[in-house]
Amino acid sequence: MSNSWLQVAQEALKVPGLLVEVYGDLAKPGVQQVGKALGTVFGLGNTVLWPIHWANERSRLYLERNLQDYRSRLENLPEEHIVEVAPEIGVPIAEKLSYVRDPRLADMYVTLLASASNVVTVASAHPSFVNVINNLSPDEAQLLEIFVADESIGCVTAKLVGDGKYGIAGELLVSPKYMNKLIFPQNVPAYLSNLAGLGIISIHNERVIHDSTVYPDLEAHWTTHFQSTLASYPDRKLEFERGTICTTKFGLQFIQACHSK
Repeated sequence: MSNSWLQVAQEALKVPGLLVEVYGDLAKPGVQQVGKALGTVFGLGNTVLWPIHWANERSRLYLERNLQDYRSRLENLPEEHIVEVAPEIGVPIAEKLSYVRDPRLADMYVTLLASASNVVTVASAHPSFVNVINNLSPDEAQLLEIFVADESIGCVTAKLVGDGKYGIAGELLVSPKYMNKLIFPQNVPAYLSNLAGLGIISIHNERVIHDSTVYPDLEAHWTTHFQSTLASYPDRKLEFERGTICTTKFGLQFIQACHSK
């Protein structure tokens, strides 16, 4: 091993000193709480590589932004409310803090880390939530905003029906208001399927919600959307199957632990 790499390895063992680099002053509000919460995490996993990431300008910006955000979550907590973060949660999140760039995904990691640092919320911070965030795209993180506000929403399946046959024109079709901020709105059915596979939501094609205005509005929008498709099948008509997408108990706990209010 070269002397330079030996020096890096030796400096990596001084990770708590990095707090001074990030925060400037160990007496700054929240820094002591950070040190207490991450005491077990320091020196484990890729946290020993933080000094290396600190030397890379882009990684430094991500790491600094995320650690400053984390400090701000803890600064108003009494020290007796701070608990050491379990390595099962803290180590994999620490590995992400230097390169996760999407603001919503970064917020989820930091919020989960803060939840795992607080005696009041630590019970909601399940280790599997780290893997859930790992498997979310930025658009899926955006879609989760739906279920922060509503535990269930309506959806429809569009069918082209005629001559005793039918074809699927579209599945898991939701209100366009949920799609406006997405990068790839055409991927909503795939996104919802992934959220269901992760256990955050459940999809019920046979169940409807009670709001009587939801489905007529949905069907009117998607009827307009599929006009060109209908023109290609003059012998068929468009019919809709109504359904519901609901947040699971696991999903509600995930939102509680990982979504900043």
